Amino acid sequence: MSTSTTDHEHMLALVRRMIPPLSPKLHKGQAGRVGVLGGSGDYSGAPFFSAMGAMRFGADLAHVMCEPGAGAVIKTYAPDLIVHGVLDSSLGLAQAKEQLKSIMSRLHVLVIGPGLGRDEFMQSCAREALIMAKEMDIGVVVDADGLWLLNSEPELVKGWQGVPRVILTPNVMEFKRLCDANGVEASETLRCAALARALGNVTILEKGAEDIVSDGKPLPSAFSTSTGSTDTLVDSVQGGLKRVGGQGDILSGTVGTLLAWGREWARGSYAHVGSPADPELAPHVALLAAYGASAFARTVSKRGFELKGRSMVTHDLVDLVGPVYADMFGGEVKGKL
Repeated sequence: MSTSTTDHEHMLALVRRMIPPLSPKLHKGQAGRVGVLGGSGDYSGAPFFSAMGAMRFGADLAHVMCEPGAGAVIKTYAPDLIVHGVLDSSLGLAQAKEQLKSIMSRLHVLVIGPGLGRDEFMQSCAREALIMAKEMDIGVVVDADGLWLLNSEPELVKGWQGVPRVILTPNVMEFKRLCDANGVEASETLRCAALARALGNVTILEKGAEDIVSDGKPLPSAFSTSTGSTDTLVDSVQGGLKRVGGQGDILSGTVGTLLAWGREWARGSYAHVGSPADPELAPHVALLAAYGASAFARTVSKRGFELKGRSMVTHDLVDLVGPVYADMFGGEVKGKL
């Protein structure tokens, strides 16, 4: 079960339609304001890679909401990121919630989970952020320990109104835990769509040997796939052979950026710069964001492995984001690998 080369190129062409052109008519922030909620005391790298992945991919602004100690470290990594050390357990959840609400009011999309950890306070912050994102019409990507929260509270991602705006990015073990928690026992080829339906038709990017993407609904005819499936996309783009920690964080930042762009495109925000929304594709921007980010992350990993082999680390991939973006999606950024 894999997409043909023609299907893959067709899907990338659809993804390109959501990407805002660089134009003097767009002001700072219109081309993506992405937030990352995570970064506990032990994990400062993950939110950095997610936020910097979003920035290198093309987001205008990236905010990191994290534990104060992690924030102090992340600020030394990159002054390009706006770092808020607001997840302070010593000040309590109520104050953290107020500060999160203020920051989230500026965002198009929030990525929840990179470096979050499973501490009760950090999990509570993630819970409050999901509730607020639902109320504030913010897109959400849930990854890593953000998914741990959904094992016991799946209702947090159910019943969101409007254009689909929740994307989950589980790896093999995270996906299995979600299936077990939601009583999904379908065959391997059908589980992604079944889990998406069990969770209220969220979009799921199931990471594995091939990445599987579904929201549990019939695919639109515009996708023109030949997989034999009516509700599932399969990304069989070759990735790198080394599975180093942090690659999934770059993926989450990329998904977040594409979801931000897609939702703004669907709203008509880029019509005045020559990129009007397509009514047929607008309801499916989460699927396009998930597929585009999957193909992109796998390609970045492959390029990094070609350059570094076994010595490859995630930091090597950050500098490849721009050149690989130019190769896959075209545009103004040039670079040689």
